[in-house]
Amino acid sequence: MNQFTGSIFSGEVSTEEDIFYLTQVRNLATHSTLTEAQLEKLYSYLLTQSEQGSCTITVNDQIPILLNSMEVQSLLEELDTILESL
Repeated sequence: MNQFTGSIFSGEVSTEEDIFYLTQVRNLATHSTLTEAQLEKLYSYLLTQSEQGSCTITVNDQIPILLNSMEVQSLLEELDTILESL
């Protein structure tokens, strides 16, 4: 597994399973498993939301996090890097 540390997402990339183990969103600890398909859906969602500026994502389906337009762009770049690693 390869460690990934970004400004929004941090975790481990499993190239064997095509999975990203999300361990941190901003400064919030989490333990979520994201498949390649889920990462692609999140990327598509953020891409459409980036035109509107800010958007909200949830951590563990409980904690909403507001991302400003710069954070949305950062997360898009991070997801692109993660997807390329899978």
